[in-house]
Formats: sequence, C-alpha cells, structure tokens
Amino acid sequence: MLAPGRPALSLPSPRPAGSHKDPQLRDDPQLRDDPQVQDDPQVDVLIAGYGPVGAVLAALLGGRGLSVAVVEPQHEPVPLPRAVSLDEEVLRLLVRLPGLGDLIDHVHASERSTILGPGRRVLIELGLGESELGMPAAAFFHQPTLERDLRAGIATLPTVRLHLGRAVTALHQHTRSGTGNAARHGHDDGHDDDGVTVELDDGSRLRARWVVGCDGAASPVRRMLGIGYQGSTFTQRWLVVDVTTPAPLAHLPYFTYSCDPRRPSVSMPMPGGHRWEWMLLPGEDPEQMAAPAGVRALLRPWVDPDQVQVTRTAVYTFHARTADRWRRGRVLLAGDAAHSMPPFSGQGLGAGVRDAAALAWRLDEILRGLARDDLLDSYERERRRHVETVIAGSLRIGRVLQTTDPALSRLTRTLLFTLGRTPGLRQALRGGATQQRPRLPGRVAGPLPGAGLVLPNPRLRTLDGHRRQLDDLLTDGWTLIGLGGDPVAGLDPTARAWADRRGATAFAVVPPGGLRAVAEVTCPVFEDLDGTLVRLLTAPRLARVSPLARVSRVSRVGQGSPGVDGSSASRALAPRPSAPRVNAPRVNAPRVAVVRPDRFLLGIFPTPPRGTDLPGFATPAGFRDTPRPDLDQVDCTDSVDLIAAAANPSP
Repeated sequence: MLAPGRPALSLPSPRPAGSHKDPQLRDDPQLRDDPQVQDDPQVDVLIAGYGPVGAVLAALLGGRGLSVAVVEPQHEPVPLPRAVSLDEEVLRLLVRLPGLGDLIDHVHASERSTILGPGRRVLIELGLGESELGMPAAAFFHQPTLERDLRAGIATLPTVRLHLGRAVTALHQHTRSGTGNAARHGHDDGHDDDGVTVELDDGSRLRARWVVGCDGAASPVRRMLGIGYQGSTFTQRWLVVDVTTPAPLAHLPYFTYSCDPRRPSVSMPMPGGHRWEWMLLPGEDPEQMAAPAGVRALLRPWVDPDQVQVTRTAVYTFHARTADRWRRGRVLLAGDAAHSMPPFSGQGLGAGVRDAAALAWRLDEILRGLARDDLLDSYERERRRHVETVIAGSLRIGRVLQTTDPALSRLTRTLLFTLGRTPGLRQALRGGATQQRPRLPGRVAGPLPGAGLVLPNPRLRTLDGHRRQLDDLLTDGWTLIGLGGDPVAGLDPTARAWADRRGATAFAVVPPGGLRAVAEVTCPVFEDLDGTLVRLLTAPRLARVSPLARVSRVSRVGQGSPGVDGSSASRALAPRPSAPRVNAPRVNAPRVAVVRPDRFLLGIFPTPPRGTDLPGFATPAGFRDTPRPDLDQVDCTDSVDLIAAAANPSP
C-alpha cells in the first residue's frame, strides 16, 4: 500500500535537469567561471515577482521542499485591494497553502448574481448552484489580507529565500560546454544545461535551474527575453471606488452588472465594505470624476455617501494581451507577465493562480528526475487555451455591458428579462444552470475518459465512522482512486514503479452504505457519502474501451519525453506505437482514477492502468490531436456570455 504522503525533499545539490537553450538567454563563459557565481548555492527555482501569483508559486514549490529564491523590488505588498473575488477552483487551491488554512472564514461567500437595467430594475437573477469542490462557488475577499497571511505562511518554509528590495536586471543561460552551440538550435535531447545566472540591481548574482517571471504586465523578465506581448490596450476608462461600511449593505448583497446605457456599472460586496465600478463617458474628466464630489454623486443612487468611507478611487483602462510564448529555455512566464485580460469575466488573478498550480507540479516532476524538461512545453499549451478563451469571452461581455446605444441596450435587456421569467428556465437559472464546472479543454487534456475533469471534493466516511472531505486525504502529489478495490493491487511492475517513485496516494471508495460489505482491506477504504466519486468512476462512456485506445491512452500533459531516471522501468513508461495488445482480464480489478497533483484527472481506467498507460510523457508515433467537441469550449452569444459571467464572478 502506498503511503498517503511523502517526505519533504532535502535541498538538492546542483544537477543539470534540462535540455532547452535559446539565443535570447546569453551563454557567458565568464559568468560560468566566475568564482562568486560558482560559490553561490544554486536554487531549484528563482521567482521574479512576489505579488499574489509569485507568492502562490513560491508556496507550492517550497511546500514540496524545492529550494526557491524570490526577487521583488518592493518590501511590502500593495496595501489596497485590486482583485476582490475568487471562484471555487482557486479557493480550493489557496486554502491548502501555508497561512491560508482559514481563508474561508474571512471571505464573503456569494450565492447569487443579478443583472440590472436602468433604475436598478432586476432583469435576471442567477444562482451559483451547489459546488462539488467543498468551497463556495464564488467568494469575495480582501487582497492585502490574503497576501499578508500568505507571506506569513511562506516565512515558515525553510527552503524559500526572499530578496526583497531587489530587482532582476539580467539573465544569462549557459551550458556546461560553454560553446553555446546548443543554444542556436533551441531544443536538444541532451542534459547539458547549467541553469540560469540572474543578475540583481545591487550587483549580486543568483543561480537557478529554472526562472519564472511573475513580475506583472510590464514584466522586465519578458522584455529581457525579447518576447512580444500581443493584443490590445483599450482606451475606455472605468472608475473603481472601494468603501468600508459598518455592516454589509443589505440591499446590495450580490455581484451585479448594471446594463444601463446612461452609465454602465458593476457592483460587488467585499469583506468589510463594497466596490463599485462605473464606466466614464466621453467628455468626462477622470480627475474630476474621481474627486470627492464626483464620487459622492455616483454613490448617491446606491447608498448614502455619508454612511460609507471611501478608501480607494482609481481610474483604469484594461488590456487583452498574451505573450507570444511563455517559455524561453529555462525561463518561464506566469500571471500578468504571460497574459492580461479585461475585468469583465473576473478571471485575472484566478488565471495567474492556475498558472502557478500548473507550473508547480511540472517543475517538481522535473527537478526530482521523474520527467524531462519538455514536460513544461505542455504548460503553455494547457494554460494558453484557457486564457485565450477567457479573454475572448470577457471581450464579448464588455461589448454588451459597455454599450451606450439605447436601441441595442434595450434589445439586450428585453432578452435577459424574458429569459429570467420563462417558466422552467427561471428556476434552472436560479439553481445554477449556467455554472460551468472547471475542466481542461479536451484537446489539451488528452483522450482518456474523464481526462481534464476537476476531481470533486465530496464528503467521505472512514471505517471507524469519522467524516472527512476528500481533500483532507490528498497530498500535493499524484493520487490513484479505486472503485471498490485497491487501485494498486492490479498494477503491473512498471505502473507500480511509476507510482512508488512519485509517492502516490492510493485508496478505494465504495458507494453509500458500502462499508458494511468491505471484507479484506488492502488499502484505505472510504464510503462516498453522496455518491459523487462513484458517479464519476461509473460514467457510461467508460464501459467500452478498445484495445487500440488502451495503447494510445497517454497523457499529453507533456508530449515527447519518456522518463529520465535511466532505469528500464522508466524507459518502459514510454508508450510503444506497435500493434495493439489485448489486455488479459484481471480478476476483481477495480476501475481506477489517476489524478494529477493539481487535482485534474489524467483519466479513468476501466481496469488498473499499465505502466505504458501512465505519463512517461511520450506520445505514440502517429497519434492525432483529435478534436473533442464535447470537451472543448465554444463561443456563445454575447447575452449568454453575460449571463455566464454574472453567475461566475471572480474579478
């Protein structure tokens, strides 16, 4: 039986772990031979930027025992809130980080969203539905408090070092040979990288195997790499006003879009206060609108200005941009350094946190010698698709919300009003019909049944009668879940070696009431009290899987690289594109869900997977990236986008 956890890694000694070179990162023999650089300990990962995304990445890596250096020009986080809302997927990740275990106790959970017309007439009400992730479907939070608590938690991680008040001024990537030849070819199958030397503005130098730029939309790291930042910056100005209140505003409990062509706006509660955002109209002076008199005039239709205290006013425009590439050699981009998006779908911070989660487990696999560095190629492929979908949807929502054309606005309002009062549909919308369950697009997740779904977080019961949430049983590593049986017992030697090297957590689940029938227990067994996991593992489309599909079922979370520890077992993990082999039947073999460290499903196997089914991170020759219309997101009409965004607010 596999252990339910794994020990923290000790500080590793320097070792080459990569194969990517790029001419934009200079190979400098003088730096490589500089005694000052050679004497400095090499860290696994250097993070440029200590905003929320950089801090989340530092916490995820440091929690895995990897050595991390964080470089940040500012000594303290920004004292004013910017992002104010998070969705269930991001909340689930954050509460696992040091310092944020009680985050849910300090947020304002959201149960509903509304879209209003002129005069604050309700056009449609949208419920957020039941969450399967054990978190509020959406919640509003105070960003300075979150960053303060997260930094306090990171201070307890012994492998994370902070370099506050310092800025990155240069990056140098070099090879041990010093010839620089590999750099001219971009990719190489060897492992002759010596990492990256990072120069700081005080003249000091740090060495790291990997560097991640989390340094914002104006990212100096991105500029040093010569990576473009394509897209648009919009001239439309919005005024944001934050206030504190003695008590929550009872008449404004929900996130609200106001589709009023005279003054489009957004309103949302915050812990201890409230936020409004108003679109500024042509000819209005931003400074005058943000002055006390202008703010009071805007507040008056919503609240008595004398009953609130304004804590922040700011005028902003927004961007819709993505970096041309998110990786050069051993340097990667995350958060706003990789993408900036309009605020209308409220996924800016959430997208950055998802970047950090997607990077952390991949870097961990590479630095522990379990995968080659081209596993990181899948980071951009996976995250870019999600980001571009969100940006496109956000732009459509903005076009609807920002319209000042009376006729077009009236048409949109009529549609929303009709939808909100259609029998049957009204109840469905209030019950969360527009709530989208998080998942990876099918073309990215891979061909396995269930691939790309987020693992739910249901209530479970132990053999001794205690009730737990599933997340309480998981670690930051891989997980194998068997339906009614030990998911490890049926593994072949290569699959067992794969799981053992990763310290995977393994357990079985049984249907409600199923604990009474448990006889021989060879692994931990939990009763699925709500049947959530059982339904996931018994989906009808899992019933028939062809032998060819079984040979081809490999995760494309990293195309093209088999295991790298040099063992025969590792080499066996690379799928062989030879003639398909029919699996011999296995007695009492359970269905098995294989769950990635970031809680996305690698897939669900009708019988325990073979080693060749698991991600040695290779794709068989001739494998085609077949579209999965049932999994890929599709464009919606503007009004439907507005409904979906109101039901899933996460600015």
